[in-house]
Amino acid sequence: MIKLVDHLLLQEKLTLIRREGIDGIHFRGGIIEIGRWLAYELVNTMEKEDVTVQTPLGIAEGVKIKDKNDIVVVSVLRAAIPLVEGIMRVFRNAQYGVVGASRKDEPPFPVEVGYFKIPPVDDKIVVIADPMLATGNTMNAILDRIHEKGTPRRLVLLNVIASRPGIELVERKHPDVEIYTCAVDGKLNSDGYIVPGLGDAGDKAFGKPGP
Repeated sequence: MIKLVDHLLLQEKLTLIRREGIDGIHFRGGIIEIGRWLAYELVNTMEKEDVTVQTPLGIAEGVKIKDKNDIVVVSVLRAAIPLVEGIMRVFRNAQYGVVGASRKDEPPFPVEVGYFKIPPVDDKIVVIADPMLATGNTMNAILDRIHEKGTPRRLVLLNVIASRPGIELVERKHPDVEIYTCAVDGKLNSDGYIVPGLGDAGDKAFGKPGP
């Protein structure tokens, strides 16, 4: 499942951080804000229960999010650090894991997963934060390792920009993953980077990775 998060304010933030020449401070700040917006979108899909609360003037009806203490946020180093910062501002009680993975820039773009330290994942909502989904090879390698650890209730990728080939590769191997992204582009260059511009399906574009 892929969810294109196209809220107008989020898309404006995306437009600002994709500009050539943006400095590191504003880029990082934009990624933090995008992480928070993506987390809000995920919250809207979680289970809730109706509750009541005592107010100064009487009893009011309200809601409680049932899943908010069942979240494991996995950061893909190093690019995901500011994205995770925004996500954790929403999921303050989430457990935290770290994955270090490196991808070669020559086809077939092999991936080596080095450091891998995450909490137990059985029956958890595992949220993987990675700003770019390009070839999909890195994400597939990480998902393989997560499945070796256990069986999550949900597997969710929170992502700033994805390529259509990367999405298709991940969905073929891991059809259970939910992908939330701000923009999708149709093409990769020979180095495996996302090329800016409209894809074959008219997808929104972002560009190649930022700082």
